Amino acid sequence: MLLHTSKNAAKSAIDTDSPDIPIHQVVTDHTCECSNDKYGNDKYSADEYSTDAHKTNCCHDKMGSEGVIIIGAGMAGSRFAIELARVQQQSIQAKNERLDNLHLKSPDIPLPITLIGKEPQVGYNRIMLSPVLSGDAAFEDTYLYDKADYEALGITVLAGLSVDTIDTEQQSIELDNGQVLRYAKLVIATGSTARVIPFPNHTAKGVHVFRDVADVTALIEYARQGKTGLVIGGGVLGLEAACAMAMQGASMTVIHVDDYVLNRQLDLPAAQLLQAELSRRGVGLEVSAKTEAIAINDRDEVCGLVLESGRILPADFIVMAVGVIPNTSLAKDSGLDVNRGIVVDNCMHTSCPHVYAIGECVELDGELFGMIAPVNQQVDTLVTVLKEAVISSSVIAADNTKSLQTHWKPFVSKPLSLKLKVSGVAAYSAGQIAFDDGDAETIETLVYRQPTLNHYHCLYLKNNRLVGAVLYGDVNDGSFYSQLITDNVDVSGIKDHLIFGSAYCDLDVLAMSNVSTDSTSDDVDMTELVEEAS
Repeated sequence: MLLHTSKNAAKSAIDTDSPDIPIHQVVTDHTCECSNDKYGNDKYSADEYSTDAHKTNCCHDKMGSEGVIIIGAGMAGSRFAIELARVQQQSIQAKNERLDNLHLKSPDIPLPITLIGKEPQVGYNRIMLSPVLSGDAAFEDTYLYDKADYEALGITVLAGLSVDTIDTEQQSIELDNGQVLRYAKLVIATGSTARVIPFPNHTAKGVHVFRDVADVTALIEYARQGKTGLVIGGGVLGLEAACAMAMQGASMTVIHVDDYVLNRQLDLPAAQLLQAELSRRGVGLEVSAKTEAIAINDRDEVCGLVLESGRILPADFIVMAVGVIPNTSLAKDSGLDVNRGIVVDNCMHTSCPHVYAIGECVELDGELFGMIAPVNQQVDTLVTVLKEAVISSSVIAADNTKSLQTHWKPFVSKPLSLKLKVSGVAAYSAGQIAFDDGDAETIETLVYRQPTLNHYHCLYLKNNRLVGAVLYGDVNDGSFYSQLITDNVDVSGIKDHLIFGSAYCDLDVLAMSNVSTDSTSDDVDMTELVEEAS
């Protein structure tokens, strides 16, 4: 994948000498001189990247026809750019075909789309960084789309550039290289940042997070040198990082403040099976352990971790995997309503006209979103909202706007499921698995164990409806259980066989209960892919 980046960004980009994580990029100064695009940098030549789409969009800007600008080229922003361009292209083509039959021509052309990314790498799948770290995958395999996909759809990609300011009155943005771009529609997809707990000495050399390509490069180097590392956080990301680095040769221990790992996603029996597997993989575990401070030497380098109990655990490096924080500063500085995230409605509008937001940076009805499935739903929603935005009708009459709204598909938050992404470990969780004392009395549990295979299933039911599921070892029925939870299905007719999975259940009984299983295939596919986006 060869993408635009600025000269300045190229100088400050991460070291590309590592053969394990190739960084594909093309350097341009983004002068927007359509007749004379310049490419500078000895490593790359101009013919590595076709500038046709870039020229087209620049010309649109010179004519005063602003387009759709997307700030953030991560999983949400890149997918939105591709999907919107595809839908617009299909819509215009279908309209032209209808008009051709009437011997008419359409004056409409889609609004040009510009995708801006702060990282030199555009549109890679962050959840694939775990297998990259473990050596099971190459970074090249993490890209969601090829360079040719952006080019074919006429999407201008500006990588290695950040947006300094948004002027919502002038409908313009200013980049860190001084360039000003005007927009008809602005989409903020700035994602989130790895949370860093400000323990004493948390800025010391050797303290890392596990969030992007630069982090992976640094952690692989530690692992290959056989260093001793500590991961603070026993959630999904922390366990994946610890297992991946252990596979690469590091001596790893996970530090977790709660009684057992993945305590928000697994019940105790499933967590105990997982912890035993971690031990077999050489990953140490300290539970109910609270960090007091990071120990350093006289060179400001990590040398250990001080626990609240007074114990000191030696370490050459530390990885914090303690969650993420939505990136909202740009939106807040621009006057948008911001709480924990950028406040949006169920069609992804922000508080400012013509400005939208999607992904991990948004907040809807007090909820934040750090999983793939809801982010993809938000992308799909916003595509329906903006797919009819064309140059000839960038200012749409109120009555026409109302007619377009009938085609919008508002975002609806759904119960989420989780699938652990550690090679050789299968764990799945969906719905609610923890209950207060009042609710616990109304909860019925169905349990299946196969100790010789390390298989464990536990289903949680309330009033003959499945409300939660935990699977370990065999997770093939995870999507089936997730769908029953989402659809609030009465499972009384199949309860006796439910714990054994869909193959043992008479689905006709569910149909007779006026619950359609035929229309849920799309949702099932979705839940199979639900994983932590951070």
